[in-house]
Amino acid sequence: MQSQIGIKPETGSFSGIGFRIDVPGTETGGRLTVIEMNVKPGAGAPLHISFEEDKYFCILVGRLRFAAGDQERELTAGATVTVARGTPHGFHNPGAEVAQLILVSTPAGHDAFFRDMAALPVPHQLPDVAAVCTKHKQQIVDLTLG
Repeated sequence: MQSQIGIKPETGSFSGIGFRIDVPGTETGGRLTVIEMNVKPGAGAPLHISFEEDKYFCILVGRLRFAAGDQERELTAGATVTVARGTPHGFHNPGAEVAQLILVSTPAGHDAFFRDMAALPVPHQLPDVAAVCTKHKQQIVDLTLG
């Protein structure tokens, strides 16, 4: 990784989540990825497993209902969540305003998942989503949370 000021972010959206890839894995030698997300009311990520990444989330604005392992709770701005690889997790915005959060995943790679999800035709078809998940070593466990 090289020290750098002013990395040009990539943006996109899928399934009610707008994202900005602030630090892609290519800038960190594959060590980590940093993504900012804006989650519309009623949107979120379904309960899923990331088999090769550990994740850290920090809620910046709004509120989100998070599930990680056997825990589930509603969190507001300032709250953080850590998710170890292999742990089922997901989130949902139950509020009336857009929620904003930061995701740091390690090792890098989750940025490629976001790009591939954003490239899918809308509306998304479950087989297409499943193919992206398989490609990036993710597995949807339950569609009801997100």
